[in-house]
Amino acid sequence: MAKTRVYLLTGFIAVLFTLLFYHQWAGLNLLLFEVVLIPLSLWKTSIKPRTVNGWVLTAGVAATAVFTFIHASSFVIIMNVVALFLWAGWLLLPEGRSLVAFARLASVNLFRAPLNAVSLLQATSGRSRRIQHLFRQLIYLVIPFFLILVFLVIYLSSNPHLAEIFDRFASLADQWFSVFAEYIDFSLWGVILFGLLTGIFFMFRSGSAAISSWDRDSDENLHRRRRHGMGKWFRMLALQSEYRAGVFLLVILNLLILLQNMLDIWYVWFHFEWNGQYLRQFVHEGTYLLILSILISIGIILWLYRGNLNFLQQNRMLRRLSYAWLIQNMVLVISVAIRNAWYISYFALAYKRIGVFIFLVLTLVGLITVLIKVGRLKTPFFLLRVNAFAAFILLTTASLVNWDVVIARYNFAHYQTAFVHLDWLCTLSDKALPYLDKSEADLEKIRQVQDVNYPFDHKYMSPQEYHKIIQQRKSRFIADFEQQSTLSLNIADYMAFLDLKSHNSK
Repeated sequence: MAKTRVYLLTGFIAVLFTLLFYHQWAGLNLLLFEVVLIPLSLWKTSIKPRTVNGWVLTAGVAATAVFTFIHASSFVIIMNVVALFLWAGWLLLPEGRSLVAFARLASVNLFRAPLNAVSLLQATSGRSRRIQHLFRQLIYLVIPFFLILVFLVIYLSSNPHLAEIFDRFASLADQWFSVFAEYIDFSLWGVILFGLLTGIFFMFRSGSAAISSWDRDSDENLHRRRRHGMGKWFRMLALQSEYRAGVFLLVILNLLILLQNMLDIWYVWFHFEWNGQYLRQFVHEGTYLLILSILISIGIILWLYRGNLNFLQQNRMLRRLSYAWLIQNMVLVISVAIRNAWYISYFALAYKRIGVFIFLVLTLVGLITVLIKVGRLKTPFFLLRVNAFAAFILLTTASLVNWDVVIARYNFAHYQTAFVHLDWLCTLSDKALPYLDKSEADLEKIRQVQDVNYPFDHKYMSPQEYHKIIQQRKSRFIADFEQQSTLSLNIADYMAFLDLKSHNSK
């Protein structure tokens, strides 16, 4: 009876998923689906989010689901999927310490859950093992198929002749496909299949003893490995040589980064002057190279402190140099943040510029945890656990912001001091339309200020062209929204609709 109930719940999840998402965008439907899915996933279990990880993951799923209904940005939808995926891993190991373990468990469950469903069906019906064997073969074809797809995309992107040949085959296949599409609704069956796989993923979940043991037994504190035998003296000499090489390396690197930081503090922090250039070398190339240098710096410290060098007597000099190196890299993080802030000051907000700040916060957390590792003799497991936890919290929190609206409001509000890139702004999502909608008089006023402050040679979109595009988008958005199902509703689009509708009626 219990087995039958599991299959009925799986079928119910598939049907509910189909009813909520068939020909719908994510919005209210995602919130409704997870309100049902989460209690069903906890069915017949006594799991409660008593640990910090449990509370954080449950709160992450709930917050991203609610904010999908509020503004339904691509970012918050992605983070909802990530949070739900990790939450499924947590269900398999409620006492787990690391989000990395939850991700590994959920990944394993992607393959094991369908096999469990087939195995249970076989046990219930008494059929032969042929069904299970066939299903295993299909599962094992997923990874090769994915790799083939990756290499196909690479080769098509690099060889136009191959792309032309493939386009011919694709065109022929599309003609055959269109014949079947008249009789079969492939989108419907795709939604049903995805809903069924979602139900199987949560109802037939299966953990991994190896991953559970890794999470349970991994120590966060380093312990010295004592080696005995004839080679002990030679190993000590090698350790001393490695220590001297590390000291020499960190002395030189500290001097180099000190010079870099002094120049940045003088020219970037306090004496920056913009002379009308695009700032691409200053920010794009400069920022990416500095971030790369910070990541390499972390790698150097992790390599030096990977083993018994942590326990070498009188290694005070190396430790102090490591502290100095990590702290100077933190100063470098601040310099990169100030570069990005200058860029925003003159060229306004954009996705990548916001992303740089998010990445820098994660980098700063990484440097702090490496500093703790060196000072308190922590293991790589400690770094994985803490940094994965910090990344989840930061990315989830950032996804709750409606960035398109923030960008539109900020960029037009600062048109007198920052460059307004109309070509890019007109591509923001519909929920930002009320803030993108400007009169031709306002756009002309902005253009006059921009021509004085930013006399670039490149020709950007004219105010008239921008106004035309936005008006077309407004009309299309209002028409589409009036035909939209309540299931796809999100509050940001609804508020934009009311705003634009009232503006048009004036």
